[in-house]
Amino acid sequence: MKFGTNAYMFTNYGPKVPELVKYFQAADTLGYNHVRYLDHVIGIVAEKHGGIAQTPYTAKSYIHEVFTLFAYIAALTKRVELVTGVLVLTQRETCLVAKQAAEIDILSGGRIRLGVGVGYNPVEFEALNAEFKTRGKRFEEQIAVLRAFWTQEEVTYQGQWHSIRDASLSPSLGHTIPLWFGLGRRIAPYPPDAVLNRIGRLADGWMPLFQPGPEGEACKQKVHAAARAAGRDPSKLGMEMTLMVDPKNMGKALDDAKRYQDFGATHAMLRWESVSVEDDMDMLKRVADGVIAKFK
Repeated sequence: MKFGTNAYMFTNYGPKVPELVKYFQAADTLGYNHVRYLDHVIGIVAEKHGGIAQTPYTAKSYIHEVFTLFAYIAALTKRVELVTGVLVLTQRETCLVAKQAAEIDILSGGRIRLGVGVGYNPVEFEALNAEFKTRGKRFEEQIAVLRAFWTQEEVTYQGQWHSIRDASLSPSLGHTIPLWFGLGRRIAPYPPDAVLNRIGRLADGWMPLFQPGPEGEACKQKVHAAARAAGRDPSKLGMEMTLMVDPKNMGKALDDAKRYQDFGATHAMLRWESVSVEDDMDMLKRVADGVIAKFK
């Protein structure tokens, strides 16, 4: 199982770019497989939209544009994988995403993985002139268009939302970028069957928010059934789960990691509660030594 971390906590620290860079660089040298960074193009003014029930990220959250950040980070790291966690694909223009992701792939030497999702905040969709109600179906079409641009020298595609005739990224990558589907929310971790079916049919991997257990197992089996029905091998689907680490109990984190692996997770995103950049940097090293280095 591969271990990563998440720079989500930096949204609370303001414009601390040097510290954020050091976090990625430390993960790069400490043995983490990947670092995730979130995506919100805009933040809502929470008090004018019924509080923060719709999103934990608001106009007060400091969130860098993820592709721009990754282009910068790619030049300052050597081996760590850069993961969007997750990119709200349905708010963005598909051809531009294909180009941006391909450029990061080139600049980083193939170290990008796209976690993508349909989004959940209608206020953001309205501001970005994107349709909210059709986002699920549009998402599936976007997946097809992205893969076509990355793997084909010439692309012609006619869909409900895309009309592309004899176009190219110039040049194409010649290979696809991994597309892992984000799903659920912490307040609703078990997604509907339509979402699970989509993962089985289309995803390279998925990032569920539930924990190992009977309800999670039922979700996993539905994903695998959908994959088999689509002629795909379920064992080839990656699964990244979130593992909360108690700094006072690294032994439990190790036990949880083994439990996650037994459940079928191929990746674990290690997460902890923190209150400062200094705390996060300290935990990054402690978790690398106490969990990643000791996991067998």
